[in-house]
Amino acid sequence: MLWLQSPPLGRWIAAGLLVAVAIWLEFGPDPLVDHPFATEAIAVGEELTSLNTETRPIPSGLLDQVHPNAVAARVIEKGEPILASDVGDGDSVIPVGWWVISADVPAIARAGDRVKIVLLDSGKVVEGVIAFSVPDDPFAAASGGIAVAPASASEVAVAAADSRIAVLVSTG
Repeated sequence: MLWLQSPPLGRWIAAGLLVAVAIWLEFGPDPLVDHPFATEAIAVGEELTSLNTETRPIPSGLLDQVHPNAVAARVIEKGEPILASDVGDGDSVIPVGWWVISADVPAIARAGDRVKIVLLDSGKVVEGVIAFSVPDDPFAAASGGIAVAPASASEVAVAAADSRIAVLVSTG
């Protein structure tokens, strides 16, 4: 007599557990990781420490991992997450006392990149650092800011005003 057998409770429990695990994996919370955020406005060249940053949990894989033991390569506003493009070593930021000149910069240039400025009239080459780069807006002007040493700032500014410079950015 088939109807007098006990029901397959073990199979029902196993199937229920399998469904519960599948639902948990699909709709369960993402794993969280700690990521640094600015607790105050951070200037270019300022060291990132526990005094001006705090860690907050964010979903894993949302932002690239950043090592906050570095210096700011651009201005970071209060409350912003610290991105990999925001930090650099001490050599990639603007030296103290340099002047920032507005000029057309290549689209691949990012804040903190070292550049060579060629003055087209004389052929003179001047070292510089990108202070701020071109906005991602395709309708915006292609100008950015380049920091140059005080010794050659006036010469580069005059050439930039007349569009007589070429800006070279290293890709490597």
